[in-house]
Amino acid sequence: MSIRADHNMIVVGVDETPTAMNAARWAAYLASALRTSLLLTFALPHGVTPARQLAARIHSPHSSDAACAALNRVRTLVHTCDPELTVSAVRPEGPPAKALVVLSTHARIVVVGARTAFGQRRVGPTTMRVAQQAHCPVGVWRGANGRPIPRGKPVAVGIDGTELSVPAIARAFEIAAALEVPLTAVHCWPSRIEPVGYHRDRGEEERTVLAESLAGWRTEYPDVEVIEMPVPGLARSVLNELARDVQLLVVGSHGYPTAKALLFGSTSRDLLHHTTCPILVCRT
Repeated sequence: MSIRADHNMIVVGVDETPTAMNAARWAAYLASALRTSLLLTFALPHGVTPARQLAARIHSPHSSDAACAALNRVRTLVHTCDPELTVSAVRPEGPPAKALVVLSTHARIVVVGARTAFGQRRVGPTTMRVAQQAHCPVGVWRGANGRPIPRGKPVAVGIDGTELSVPAIARAFEIAAALEVPLTAVHCWPSRIEPVGYHRDRGEEERTVLAESLAGWRTEYPDVEVIEMPVPGLARSVLNELARDVQLLVVGSHGYPTAKALLFGSTSRDLLHHTTCPILVCRT
Protein backbone atom coordinates (compact mmCIF):
# COMPACT_ATOMS: atom_id res chain seq x y z
CA MET A 1 0.00 0.00 0.00
CA SER A 2 1.60 3.25 -1.11
CA ILE A 3 0.16 6.71 -0.64
CA ARG A 4 1.39 10.26 -0.79
CA ALA A 5 2.31 11.46 2.71
CA ASP A 6 -0.27 14.22 2.97
CA HIS A 7 -0.98 14.71 6.67
CA ASN A 8 -3.74 17.17 5.81
CA MET A 9 -6.04 14.70 4.04
CA ILE A 10 -9.22 13.07 5.29
CA VAL A 11 -9.30 9.28 4.96
CA VAL A 12 -12.61 7.41 4.76
CA GLY A 13 -13.20 3.67 4.76
CA VAL A 14 -15.78 2.68 2.16
CA ASP A 15 -17.57 -0.34 0.76
CA GLU A 16 -20.95 -0.62 -0.95
CA THR A 17 -23.10 -0.63 2.19
CA PRO A 18 -25.46 2.34 2.71
CA THR A 19 -23.71 3.24 5.98
CA ALA A 20 -20.30 3.42 4.30
CA MET A 21 -21.68 5.43 1.39
CA ASN A 22 -23.16 7.97 3.79
CA ALA A 23 -19.88 8.07 5.75
CA ALA A 24 -18.08 8.89 2.49
CA ARG A 25 -20.59 11.64 1.70
CA TRP A 26 -20.11 13.15 5.17
CA ALA A 27 -16.30 12.86 4.88
CA ALA A 28 -16.48 14.78 1.58
CA TYR A 29 -18.57 17.46 3.28
CA LEU A 30 -15.86 17.86 5.96
CA ALA A 31 -13.01 17.76 3.44
CA SER A 32 -14.65 20.46 1.34
CA ALA A 33 -15.21 22.72 4.37
CA LEU A 34 -11.66 22.18 5.66
CA ARG A 35 -10.25 22.71 2.14
CA THR A 36 -8.34 19.45 2.07
CA SER A 37 -8.23 16.28 -0.04
CA LEU A 38 -10.14 13.04 0.43
CA LEU A 39 -8.67 9.51 0.29
CA LEU A 40 -11.10 6.63 -0.24
CA THR A 41 -9.90 3.30 1.11
CA PHE A 42 -12.02 0.50 -0.31
CA ALA A 43 -12.67 -2.31 2.18
CA LEU A 44 -14.11 -5.77 1.80
CA PRO A 45 -17.85 -5.97 2.41
CA HIS A 46 -18.81 -7.07 5.93
CA GLY A 47 -18.25 -10.78 6.45
CA VAL A 48 -16.01 -11.27 3.40
CA THR A 49 -12.68 -12.69 4.52
CA PRO A 50 -9.43 -12.35 2.54
CA ALA A 51 -9.68 -16.07 1.70
CA ARG A 52 -13.14 -15.59 0.20
CA GLN A 53 -11.88 -12.56 -1.71
CA LEU A 54 -9.06 -14.64 -3.19
CA ALA A 55 -11.52 -17.37 -4.16
CA ALA A 56 -13.73 -14.76 -5.83
CA ARG A 57 -10.78 -13.50 -7.85
CA ILE A 58 -9.93 -17.03 -9.01
CA HIS A 59 -13.51 -17.79 -10.08
CA SER A 60 -14.31 -14.30 -11.33
CA PRO A 61 -11.46 -12.65 -13.25
CA HIS A 62 -13.52 -9.47 -13.51
CA SER A 63 -13.81 -8.94 -9.72
CA SER A 64 -11.20 -6.18 -9.82
CA ASP A 65 -13.31 -4.45 -12.47
CA ALA A 66 -16.30 -4.65 -10.12
CA ALA A 67 -14.24 -3.07 -7.34
CA CYS A 68 -13.16 -0.27 -9.68
CA ALA A 69 -16.79 0.30 -10.65
CA ALA A 70 -17.75 0.48 -6.98
CA LEU A 71 -15.01 3.03 -6.30
CA ASN A 72 -16.19 5.08 -9.26
CA ARG A 73 -19.69 5.13 -7.78
CA VAL A 74 -18.29 6.43 -4.50
CA ARG A 75 -16.25 9.07 -6.38
CA THR A 76 -19.42 10.24 -8.12
CA LEU A 77 -21.23 10.42 -4.80
CA VAL A 78 -18.57 12.47 -3.00
CA HIS A 79 -18.24 14.87 -5.94
CA THR A 80 -21.91 15.77 -5.51
CA CYS A 81 -20.76 17.49 -2.29
CA ASP A 82 -18.00 19.39 -4.07
CA PRO A 83 -17.18 18.88 -7.77
CA GLU A 84 -13.74 20.44 -7.21
CA LEU A 85 -12.79 18.11 -4.34
CA THR A 86 -9.48 16.30 -4.85
CA VAL A 87 -10.24 12.59 -4.43
CA SER A 88 -7.85 9.63 -4.56
CA ALA A 89 -8.32 5.96 -3.71
CA VAL A 90 -6.39 2.99 -2.39
CA ARG A 91 -7.29 -0.69 -1.95
CA PRO A 92 -5.29 -1.96 1.04
CA GLU A 93 -4.71 -5.61 1.80
CA GLY A 94 -5.76 -7.13 5.10
CA PRO A 95 -8.45 -6.25 7.65
CA PRO A 96 -10.09 -2.83 7.16
CA ALA A 97 -9.40 -1.71 10.75
CA LYS A 98 -5.68 -2.41 10.46
CA ALA A 99 -5.48 -0.57 7.13
CA LEU A 100 -7.26 2.49 8.50
CA VAL A 101 -5.01 2.60 11.58
CA VAL A 102 -1.95 2.52 9.29
CA LEU A 103 -3.40 5.25 7.06
CA SER A 104 -4.20 7.37 10.11
CA THR A 105 -0.49 8.17 10.49
CA HIS A 106 -0.84 10.22 7.27
CA ALA A 107 -4.27 11.72 7.95
CA ARG A 108 -5.90 14.76 9.50
CA ILE A 109 -9.08 12.81 10.24
CA VAL A 110 -10.12 9.20 9.60
CA VAL A 111 -13.84 8.62 8.95
CA VAL A 112 -15.70 5.33 9.32
CA GLY A 113 -19.34 4.36 9.27
CA ALA A 114 -20.87 3.10 12.52
CA ARG A 115 -21.39 -0.45 11.36
CA THR A 116 -23.20 -2.20 14.18
CA ALA A 117 -22.57 -5.65 15.60
CA PHE A 118 -25.18 -8.39 15.18
CA GLY A 119 -27.80 -5.97 13.88
CA GLN A 120 -27.84 -4.06 17.16
CA ARG A 121 -27.32 -0.38 17.78
CA ARG A 122 -23.88 -0.88 19.36
CA VAL A 123 -20.97 -0.37 16.98
CA GLY A 124 -18.89 -3.38 16.00
CA PRO A 125 -15.22 -4.24 16.62
CA THR A 126 -13.87 -2.60 13.43
CA THR A 127 -15.24 0.82 14.34
CA MET A 128 -14.10 0.49 17.96
CA ARG A 129 -10.59 -0.61 17.01
CA VAL A 130 -10.11 2.34 14.66
CA ALA A 131 -11.46 4.78 17.28
CA GLN A 132 -9.13 3.39 19.95
CA GLN A 133 -5.94 2.92 17.92
CA ALA A 134 -5.85 5.58 15.18
CA HIS A 135 -3.09 8.19 15.30
CA CYS A 136 -5.43 11.09 14.46
CA PRO A 137 -9.02 12.09 15.31
CA VAL A 138 -11.64 9.56 14.18
CA GLY A 139 -15.02 10.64 12.83
CA VAL A 140 -17.77 8.02 13.12
CA TRP A 141 -20.79 8.56 10.93
CA ARG A 142 -24.07 8.01 12.73
CA GLY A 143 -27.34 9.13 11.24
CA ALA A 144 -30.19 8.12 8.98
CA ASN A 145 -28.98 6.85 5.62
CA GLY A 146 -29.89 9.07 2.70
CA ARG A 147 -30.94 12.03 4.83
CA PRO A 148 -29.50 15.48 4.03
CA ILE A 149 -26.52 16.50 6.16
CA PRO A 150 -27.82 18.99 8.80
CA ARG A 151 -25.51 21.76 7.61
CA GLY A 152 -26.93 24.62 9.67
CA LYS A 153 -26.85 22.93 13.07
CA PRO A 154 -24.11 23.69 15.65
CA VAL A 155 -21.07 21.60 16.48
CA ALA A 156 -20.86 20.50 20.14
CA VAL A 157 -17.77 19.69 22.22
CA GLY A 158 -17.55 17.98 25.60
CA ILE A 159 -15.14 19.69 28.02
CA ASP A 160 -13.99 18.28 31.37
CA GLY A 161 -11.46 20.98 32.31
CA THR A 162 -8.41 18.70 31.95
CA GLU A 163 -5.76 18.22 29.26
CA LEU A 164 -7.97 15.46 27.84
CA SER A 165 -10.27 18.14 26.43
CA VAL A 166 -7.62 20.23 24.65
CA PRO A 167 -7.43 18.24 21.36
CA ALA A 168 -11.23 18.05 21.24
CA ILE A 169 -11.62 21.81 21.82
CA ALA A 170 -9.05 22.55 19.10
CA ARG A 171 -10.79 20.36 16.52
CA ALA A 172 -14.25 21.59 17.49
CA PHE A 173 -13.33 25.25 16.98
CA GLU A 174 -11.57 24.42 13.71
CA ILE A 175 -14.57 22.56 12.30
CA ALA A 176 -17.17 25.04 13.56
CA ALA A 177 -15.19 27.86 11.93
CA ALA A 178 -14.89 25.92 8.65
CA LEU A 179 -18.61 25.08 8.61
CA GLU A 180 -19.55 28.61 9.74
CA VAL A 181 -21.83 27.33 12.53
CA PRO A 182 -22.02 28.01 16.28
CA LEU A 183 -20.10 25.89 18.79
CA THR A 184 -21.90 24.54 21.85
CA ALA A 185 -19.36 23.94 24.64
CA VAL A 186 -20.66 21.48 27.23
CA HIS A 187 -19.16 21.01 30.69
CA CYS A 188 -20.78 18.55 33.10
CA TRP A 189 -20.10 17.65 36.69
CA PRO A 190 -21.66 14.93 38.84
CA SER A 191 -24.39 15.86 41.26
CA ARG A 192 -23.62 14.75 44.80
CA ILE A 193 -25.71 14.49 47.94
CA GLU A 194 -24.04 16.80 50.46
CA PRO A 195 -23.88 16.04 54.21
CA VAL A 196 -26.73 17.41 56.31
CA GLY A 197 -26.15 21.06 57.17
CA TYR A 198 -23.59 21.56 54.38
CA HIS A 199 -24.44 23.37 51.18
CA ARG A 200 -22.06 23.95 48.31
CA ASP A 201 -23.10 25.53 45.03
CA ARG A 202 -20.64 24.21 42.46
CA GLY A 203 -22.27 26.04 39.59
CA GLU A 204 -20.10 29.16 39.68
CA GLU A 205 -16.92 27.11 40.12
CA GLU A 206 -17.75 24.89 37.16
CA ARG A 207 -18.74 27.84 34.97
CA THR A 208 -15.27 29.24 35.64
CA VAL A 209 -13.70 25.94 34.58
CA LEU A 210 -15.60 26.08 31.30
CA ALA A 211 -14.79 29.75 30.64
CA GLU A 212 -11.07 29.20 31.30
CA SER A 213 -11.01 26.17 29.00
CA LEU A 214 -12.42 28.27 26.16
CA ALA A 215 -10.60 31.57 26.71
CA GLY A 216 -7.62 31.16 24.38
CA TRP A 217 -9.67 29.48 21.67
CA ARG A 218 -12.21 32.31 21.59
CA THR A 219 -9.32 34.66 20.81
CA GLU A 220 -7.98 32.40 18.05
CA TYR A 221 -11.44 31.95 16.46
CA PRO A 222 -13.20 35.30 17.08
CA ASP A 223 -15.83 34.64 14.39
CA VAL A 224 -17.12 31.44 16.03
CA GLU A 225 -20.23 32.00 18.12
CA VAL A 226 -19.78 30.03 21.35
CA ILE A 227 -22.73 28.82 23.43
CA GLU A 228 -21.52 27.87 26.92
CA MET A 229 -23.50 25.05 28.51
CA PRO A 230 -22.45 24.19 32.09
CA VAL A 231 -24.77 21.41 33.28
CA PRO A 232 -24.74 19.20 36.40
CA GLY A 233 -25.08 15.57 35.42
CA LEU A 234 -23.39 12.74 33.54
CA ALA A 235 -21.59 13.91 30.39
CA ARG A 236 -22.68 10.92 28.31
CA SER A 237 -26.36 11.51 29.15
CA VAL A 238 -26.23 15.25 28.50
CA LEU A 239 -24.30 14.91 25.23
CA ASN A 240 -26.48 12.06 24.01
CA GLU A 241 -29.56 14.22 24.56
CA LEU A 242 -27.89 17.17 22.82
CA ALA A 243 -27.09 15.00 19.77
CA ARG A 244 -30.60 15.61 18.41
CA ASP A 245 -29.85 19.33 18.02
CA VAL A 246 -26.28 19.35 16.65
CA GLN A 247 -24.57 18.06 13.52
CA LEU A 248 -21.43 16.75 15.25
CA LEU A 249 -20.25 15.83 18.74
CA VAL A 250 -16.52 16.25 19.48
CA VAL A 251 -15.08 14.45 22.51
CA GLY A 252 -11.70 13.56 23.94
CA SER A 253 -10.54 10.05 24.78
CA HIS A 254 -7.60 8.33 26.42
CA GLY A 255 -8.01 5.50 23.89
CA TYR A 256 -8.29 2.82 26.56
CA PRO A 257 -8.59 -0.80 25.39
CA THR A 258 -12.12 -2.13 25.85
CA ALA A 259 -11.45 -3.94 29.15
CA LYS A 260 -9.91 -0.87 30.76
CA ALA A 261 -12.65 1.38 29.38
CA LEU A 262 -15.25 -0.88 30.96
CA LEU A 263 -13.42 -0.68 34.29
CA PHE A 264 -12.97 3.10 34.38
CA GLY A 265 -15.93 4.14 32.25
CA SER A 266 -15.62 5.97 28.94
CA THR A 267 -17.87 8.78 27.76
CA SER A 268 -16.53 8.50 24.22
CA ARG A 269 -17.16 4.75 24.12
CA ASP A 270 -20.72 5.14 25.35
CA LEU A 271 -21.43 7.89 22.83
CA LEU A 272 -20.04 5.78 19.98
CA HIS A 273 -22.57 3.10 20.88
CA HIS A 274 -25.61 5.27 21.51
CA THR A 275 -25.47 8.75 19.98
CA THR A 276 -27.70 9.65 17.04
CA CYS A 277 -25.36 12.06 15.24
CA PRO A 278 -21.78 11.84 13.92
CA ILE A 279 -19.07 11.90 16.58
CA LEU A 280 -15.41 12.92 16.37
CA VAL A 281 -13.14 11.18 18.90
CA CYS A 282 -9.86 13.01 19.61
CA ARG A 283 -7.35 10.88 21.51
CA THR A 284 -4.66 12.35 23.74
